Amino acid sequence: MKLLGRIFLAFGAFLVVAGVLYGIHSREYQGLTLMLTTAGGAFLFGGYLTQALQRATAIQTAEAAPAVEGEPHVGPTIWPLVFALSMVPLVVGALGSRWVLAVGGVVFVVAGVGWLLDVQRQWQAHYGGGHGPPAHGADASVDG
Repeated sequence: MKLLGRIFLAFGAFLVVAGVLYGIHSREYQGLTLMLTTAGGAFLFGGYLTQALQRATAIQTAEAAPAVEGEPHVGPTIWPLVFALSMVPLVVGALGSRWVLAVGGVVFVVAGVGWLLDVQRQWQAHYGGGHGPPAHGADASVDG
């Protein structure tokens, strides 16, 4: 799965470069949009595979420890709505003006970053400022 994740990440990087060069030289922006959209999907899939492998490795190497209190509840946030609404200017921009496409792309990126930061803030509040659940490794104290 590690190799497959790297392949998708490399494919996404290739499509970004190819899409930008295609958009510059051909002056046909629908192809550029399609290549960049496909690159985004490849990045998402490759990142998911890489993260899933890291989680599976962490679970396998972790010793049996008391159960963690669970995942935090992520409260309501406005970012999924903004994320979804950013699709309207992206589609309109892909079919028409590239300025609308640029505005849609900026709103898309801002909504994605805002959503991730909001979820990360809630996870940090749940685990007391850490980046995730506490590690239960060989150097953790064991009662018994």
